[in-house]
Amino acid sequence: MVSLARLAFIAITVSVLAGCGGEPVPPEPGPAARKVTVIRGEENLRVTAEVTGWEVKPHPQAPDRGDTVFFTYRFTPDDPGRVDLQICAVDDHRVVLLCGTIVNDGLVDGWIGPDPASELGRTADVVLLPNQMYPGLHAGDPKDHDGYVPPRHVRHGDKL
Repeated sequence: MVSLARLAFIAITVSVLAGCGGEPVPPEPGPAARKVTVIRGEENLRVTAEVTGWEVKPHPQAPDRGDTVFFTYRFTPDDPGRVDLQICAVDDHRVVLLCGTIVNDGLVDGWIGPDPASELGRTADVVLLPNQMYPGLHAGDPKDHDGYVPPRHVRHGDKL
């Protein structure tokens, strides 16, 4: 018969070993705002991203699917290297309705939605998260990757 203390020791040992050598846990995302300075871990990339405008309206290619959020944005400087950021429509309590991604690829506008179409009509703001979501060219390569792990993706229902 195994003692209770021995079972507890085994459980702790297994849980500690399970955390070793596994996938790194993504950090929490940084504070959301209409204008953010892009960060990569503890490093400030000296790049700003800004939502310059937004409106809720049907998408012109799928007007029957309900509301979407059309937004405009800019990066400064406009060619800082690859930057991927999350952009989210939030309600008046800063609860996420839906998120997408922007990339500094020369585009200056985009759409979020229409899914879930019924909720996007409650959009009170469109915000960016400051964290670089692109893990780098060599992500997953143990010899060339620098170890950067992007934060978890923000999802519907999260409060910012």
